[in-house]
Amino acid sequence: MEQRAAAEQRYITGSMALRDLAQSMGVPFSTISRWCKEGEWVKKREQINKKALQKAAGQAVNKKARELAKLLEASDELEETLLKAAQAFRNAMAGENSMDALLVDGKFRAGNLAQIVNAVGRQAETRMLIGGMMTAADKAKIQLMRRKQRLEEKQMAEGAAGGEVRVVMDKEAEVLSE
Repeated sequence: MEQRAAAEQRYITGSMALRDLAQSMGVPFSTISRWCKEGEWVKKREQINKKALQKAAGQAVNKKARELAKLLEASDELEETLLKAAQAFRNAMAGENSMDALLVDGKFRAGNLAQIVNAVGRQAETRMLIGGMMTAADKAKIQLMRRKQRLEEKQMAEGAAGGEVRVVMDKEAEVLSE
């Protein structure tokens, strides 16, 4: 009976054909075939393979969501930097009589403005491309990951103050709770 259990385990967790399994274990092929039919090994192997594929697909989706979240975070940071640069330019213009005065004094070069305008355009294109890559599920996962990150940051901040925040992610519903 131990040999039968070992053969079943090797078959359902591996990729070996029954004939090869019989030969490697020194068991007649007819015996291995009978054991396979009686124990429904083919069905068990398919179930294990299906679970493995589902797990791999889930991991791939999670990896994609993490990568998209990083891209969005970088995009947000770039956008914030560009907005600050544009605001600084606007403030400089408000204190001067004209753009010509800024250019003559060397406080701001026309190239700087062109760089800001081009960067803002590239930023907008980047956001559209990222958005186009995402499915609704990706967007929901990213929102959850961002929320989880904020909760973890809050937990770290409150941990120093003695407070506690617990982050729980339900795999089925993919809902975060505090």
